[in-house]
Amino acid sequence: MAAVLKFFRNLVGAKGARLGLVLLVPIVFAALAADFITLYNPLRTGVGPMLSPPTPVYPFGTDQAGSDVYSQVIYGARVALYVGVVSTLIALIIALAVGLPAGFYGGVLDEVLMRATDVVLSIPSFVLIIFIVILFGSNIHTITLVIGVVSWPTLARIIRAQVLSLREREFVLAVKAVGAGSVDIMVNEILPNIWLPLLPAVTLQMGSSILVEAGLSFLGLGDPNVVSWGRILWLASRSIYLGAWWSILMPGLAIIITILAFNLLGDAIGQLTSSKKSVGV
Repeated sequence: MAAVLKFFRNLVGAKGARLGLVLLVPIVFAALAADFITLYNPLRTGVGPMLSPPTPVYPFGTDQAGSDVYSQVIYGARVALYVGVVSTLIALIIALAVGLPAGFYGGVLDEVLMRATDVVLSIPSFVLIIFIVILFGSNIHTITLVIGVVSWPTLARIIRAQVLSLREREFVLAVKAVGAGSVDIMVNEILPNIWLPLLPAVTLQMGSSILVEAGLSFLGLGDPNVVSWGRILWLASRSIYLGAWWSILMPGLAIIITILAFNLLGDAIGQLTSSKKSVGV
């Protein structure tokens, strides 16, 4: 525990991580406090004049339906983080189910699981996600599940590589010698030692998942019952020729800031885990 706390203290002290946290904290706050820092339902139309530029009353302006863009962007943070976190957890669970046994047992099982991983990797993920969403519907929970189910192969390969490097280490051989079972070794000995090297990929995957959902919504394949940043851009693309730049700029900046924050955190974690300071973590 002390080593983990030391790692996170080092992370907060890293320059890139500090900037990432400065960018990410307001997004998280907006997602958690959306009900208290907005005045309008983001799906409500006619709350103001159509295509009004930013004013003190409507700080991000209004769209062509008279909806408050500020409320939409704030609630969109909640959708973005939900998709990013939940889909990444789904991908991580699948990756662990594939990568742990593949790296630990090796042999035929490893070959079969890695060839299955290669098959999934060979399919353009965004195209596959579009195809599945068209088949099963564009509910936000379905979209999140699909993104997670399609996004596991890279994480699985990282996990397998880490397990391969650990399975012959002295502490693993020691517990084998005293009769520990394979599942116990994987869960109690190997799994706790692969989290830190895995964190950079997990962090980057969150940003990637948010971007994928935004892309789907921008193409009109998002959930019409929730407000996401991609959906705001999709609606705004119909009115941009009228000069409503604010309806493009505000959600676009939100996407850029969030993705940049996750990428900065991922890079900082990667540098820490590969540095001498993280060797003992």
